[in-house]
Amino acid sequence: MSHVGAVPRLRDIFEIPESAGTDDYVLRLSESVEADQLAATLDTYVVTPELARAFDQALSLVAEAQRSGENRAAFIEGSFGSGKSHFMAVLHALLGRHPKARAIAELQPVLSRHPELDSNRLLRLTFHFLDSRTVESALFSQYLEQVTALHPEAPPPVLHSARGLFDDAAGMRTLLGDAKFFECLNAAVAQPGGSIWSRLGVTSSWTAQRYDAAVAPQADPAERTLLQQALTGAYYQSYSRNSDWLSLEDGLAAIAEHAKSLGYDGVVLLLDELVLWLTFLITERERLNAEVQKITKLVESSRGRLAVPITSFVARQHDLRRWLDRSGLGAEQDSLERALQHQSGRFATIPLGEENLPAVAHRRLLQPRNPAAAAALEAAFGRLDRNPRVWEVLRNNINVDEDHRGSDTAAFRLTYPFSPALIDTLKSLAGLMQRERTALKVMQKMLIDGADRLTIDHVMPVGDAFDDIVTGTSPSSDPRVAERFRQARDLWTTKLRPFILSSNNISADTADADLPPGTAGEVRLAKTLILAALAPNVPALSAITASRLAALNHGSIREVLPGDAASQAVRKVRDWRARVPEVRVPDGQADPLITVTLADVDYQGVLDRARNEDTEGRRRDLVREMLFEELRVDAENRALDGVVSDTVIWRGTKREVEYVFGNIRDRSYVPDDALRARPGTVRMVLDYPFDAPGQGAREDHIRLERYRGDHDSTLTLAWVPTFFTAEENEELGRLVILNTLLRNEKWAVHAADLSEYERPQARAILEGQQSGLRSQFSSRLMQVYGIAGGRTFLEEEPPLVSLSDTFRPQRPVGATFADAAARLIDQAFTAVYPDHPEFSPPGQLVTDRELTQVLSFLRRADADADGRVVLERHDRDTARRIVQPLGLAKVNETHLIFTSTEFATWDSRISQALSAAGYDATGSVPVEVLRSAISSGPADRRGLSDGVRDLIVAAWALRQRRAWYQFGTPIPDPPTIRDIRGEMELRCEPLPESRLWGQAVERFGHWFGQGGNEHLTASNLAVFVDHGRPAVATAAAEQRALVHRLEELDQAFDVGTSARIDLARALVDLFERLQRPGVDRVAFVALLAEAVLPGTDQEIGRSLSSAQQVVDAIAAYPWARFASVRQAAEASEPLDTTARAIVQQLRTSIRDHEYVTPLARAITVAADERDRWLEGQRPVAPVTSALTAPMAAASPAPSPSGGTWQRVGVDVENAGAREADVRARIVAALAAFPHLDFEVMVVAQPRDGT
Repeated sequence: MSHVGAVPRLRDIFEIPESAGTDDYVLRLSESVEADQLAATLDTYVVTPELARAFDQALSLVAEAQRSGENRAAFIEGSFGSGKSHFMAVLHALLGRHPKARAIAELQPVLSRHPELDSNRLLRLTFHFLDSRTVESALFSQYLEQVTALHPEAPPPVLHSARGLFDDAAGMRTLLGDAKFFECLNAAVAQPGGSIWSRLGVTSSWTAQRYDAAVAPQADPAERTLLQQALTGAYYQSYSRNSDWLSLEDGLAAIAEHAKSLGYDGVVLLLDELVLWLTFLITERERLNAEVQKITKLVESSRGRLAVPITSFVARQHDLRRWLDRSGLGAEQDSLERALQHQSGRFATIPLGEENLPAVAHRRLLQPRNPAAAAALEAAFGRLDRNPRVWEVLRNNINVDEDHRGSDTAAFRLTYPFSPALIDTLKSLAGLMQRERTALKVMQKMLIDGADRLTIDHVMPVGDAFDDIVTGTSPSSDPRVAERFRQARDLWTTKLRPFILSSNNISADTADADLPPGTAGEVRLAKTLILAALAPNVPALSAITASRLAALNHGSIREVLPGDAASQAVRKVRDWRARVPEVRVPDGQADPLITVTLADVDYQGVLDRARNEDTEGRRRDLVREMLFEELRVDAENRALDGVVSDTVIWRGTKREVEYVFGNIRDRSYVPDDALRARPGTVRMVLDYPFDAPGQGAREDHIRLERYRGDHDSTLTLAWVPTFFTAEENEELGRLVILNTLLRNEKWAVHAADLSEYERPQARAILEGQQSGLRSQFSSRLMQVYGIAGGRTFLEEEPPLVSLSDTFRPQRPVGATFADAAARLIDQAFTAVYPDHPEFSPPGQLVTDRELTQVLSFLRRADADADGRVVLERHDRDTARRIVQPLGLAKVNETHLIFTSTEFATWDSRISQALSAAGYDATGSVPVEVLRSAISSGPADRRGLSDGVRDLIVAAWALRQRRAWYQFGTPIPDPPTIRDIRGEMELRCEPLPESRLWGQAVERFGHWFGQGGNEHLTASNLAVFVDHGRPAVATAAAEQRALVHRLEELDQAFDVGTSARIDLARALVDLFERLQRPGVDRVAFVALLAEAVLPGTDQEIGRSLSSAQQVVDAIAAYPWARFASVRQAAEASEPLDTTARAIVQQLRTSIRDHEYVTPLARAITVAADERDRWLEGQRPVAPVTSALTAPMAAASPAPSPSGGTWQRVGVDVENAGAREADVRARIVAALAAFPHLDFEVMVVAQPRDGT
């Protein structure tokens, strides 16, 4: 190898010819079966597993024909360059038992599966159909040529029509006379090889009688054939080639008969380019229909089995059905389609897929010269960039599905330096290319072109295949494909290539091979996009993005930064689309989808007709529209004076920015008032990037200098751009035309000359150009306004001029126009409000909700003795964002801390401002005065929003123990941020004595189970009293109900003095005093703390917590049941100590505090004792041995309570039957005493008395 120490060139690695031959990798089937060429074909033939299966299928078809005796046929299907001719040449050799063919190792297993073919002698013939007149003329003429060459001694078969032959023979017979005529005829038959019969030893002579019988319409076919052979041999040899042919069906029968006579067992017809020839007849629909109908005769025949079977193999580049348009007559079209459909059911299909191309290319194109070259190639492959974004594209693993499974590293190594993506592209485009531009030929041409220019470190760019695929001279046989290729060539040669070269200042005459590397890479990108438009279904080219475009041409773009090839590709493509509208790429995407439209439509004529839509006013409007779009400002917010307002978030607060667009030098466009900003706002005045001839930016700067000398300082920023170039102004006009043309009804007017089919195409192309120009002007506006580079500004004419004494802007910087404007706005507000807190993030608004939330945190911290409150993480983040920049409080990892120390700065600042304003810091202070104090100073350097100021006001109220008042009336609940009003006042809040506060909080905790915060503050006081009042109201109602129930028990049981009832009455009295009008918070605490009650705090707490339970227990029990116990306890005779003990215990429980004796439980115990006592008072009946009859009703007996017992007898055995009777007797007995309570007892008594 040459170039020692350098990376080898392609020529150093591979055997590459100096030039490509016209017939390289193109095989003519008839020549390929000749001995010398067949040997060369077999030497270089590559058999892949797919091809082995195809040969197996072909041999099986031949074997089946030989076994069955029936004709068989198959389509050998594959695109141009798929190897159909090579396949049939090898098949020809295999069927002829050629030694070299049988020596191919990959085919030997196939041959072994068909041993029967070894014993068959097959007549193998090849046919070409291009330039043929009919199927019969091609098939029969070439048959005669080949069979004559193979068997020159044998008479040819008669394949022409006999009518003309016999007419001519009749004339010859008349001219010569019978004697001479038959003498010559018999002499021709008698010579060696003169006829089939003479060769078989059968001799006969032609007589007038025999001759007349043979030419008669009813003549025997065999005899007729002998006569035809005799006549053509004796007089009319040219009839075998030049006369009218037999029908295909009859001719095939004759061929079979003839082959059999020559000793063959079968015929194999290898028909090359038959379908391609039919394709050329597409426009001759009647002729095409006739010829297509004949193809079926290769399989079907009305003659039945022929003398020997014929097997036909037809090369098919494509299915004719896909090429048919619908332009034919209905019946004609249907007939043709039915014929094709019929054939598809009669013909087998043997596919030769493009999957074989990598292996074939490796064997025939990419064999290294020697082991050293192979090692260098392997090393180069190992050095390839394996970045997944590039590697997966090169390996063709994009758009993977069941039909496209991608490739692996081994396949890439097989075809390197051709990537699997390029191989797949060539395979997919093979169906569109002609035979002189097959995939192998394109690969060979690429190797030749790059042999001395490219090294083995270069992956072949997909774009380099463009010229050999698209710019060839031979049109496709499909007119639609040919038209798309023409459109692709026109787009490249008349638009894209000239623009790319001119934009790089390169002469249009420069050949692509002589372009500098950067421009060559750009050319490859453009060519790849056109290829993608030609073949959108190719997976590697489908939905092509910028990153994939760069990867398909890996190494063509010199990366400024690692991995930026895709971004560079996007920039290039966006430059093209403004001038070449067929190129389309969306904006705003880092890796956009890129498309190219191929169309032959006069969109330029539409533009030319709309040129009068371009006016100066529309240009100004367009630039204004684009500027506001770039600034991301809604131009609809426009006042009557033309000022457009926008709201921005600066350091967490809303600010107003005003925009004025106009010619600064002209007061009629921009009056002096338009140059002055409103207080608290920033105003930007933007000039046009163009002006009337003779005017420039200098006049704008003079106007601004005069304004500053004549007027006060104002926060206005004038943006004075440099001007567009003449070419840019022309493109601005084009964009105006496009916007007007595509935006309204004028499209129909200006596109009227286009057809309905052309209008959508033209509109799509012009919309692409509109998008491209708009994107270009986005970049140009940034340049002319000084944000991006590329323009020069004089020192005395900077792009930015401030009309403020304190604000000196820096040059605009930003990735976008909006970013640059945002930085300038930040500079402007920072100059005016340098002390404004820096809320973070600065672009996020501090809302009133957040301020109110933070205020609640401060109030909770203020209520704590240590000024601390625990916050959740999210709440800590919210609080930290606001209170720390303001200096109100601190937030650590767990707590918000709000004490005098944290608030000291604001406390001092506000006190000084109040004192300066004449207010006593200890007196009442209006909120509006506090707001002014917060914003005090020679100039408001803080610029706080109303909500933030009110947060500071509320924080000051907390630290100063102030109460909120409005219109002289205290506000019960401290207001939220949104509720604070300027007319509100903050007054010193009276607080109870600390001693009373502590007692009240402690006592309330004992009583109600919820105390207050022992830290005495106005807020804690308010919370305590506000929570206490409803608790007191509820407790008062419960205690009143308790008093009522206790008084009822007192009357029933003569309780007497009761601590329980005394405490309940005292609580009712205290609670009523606490609820009286006029009892403020301080009085509430004092009353609660100083109240003297007949019970301890524990006893009071128990009384309050159990009041409702006790009331319910008293109300629920039927106290009438205690009447008998009470009567027995009060009776002197007989003395019942048990009854007296029960009653006395109940009275004691009623008198005691609930804390001492829970009354509800005492009532339950007393009720149980009463029931046991009552059981002890019942008489016990004597037990008898048997109960033989229902007990008779006995006389009433006295009951334990002083009543009587009524006995009701019933027979147990019949109890079920007499249940209703027993019920009735019991009800009747009870009805006699409706005013008394009853108890029913069931006593069992034996019948026998034992």
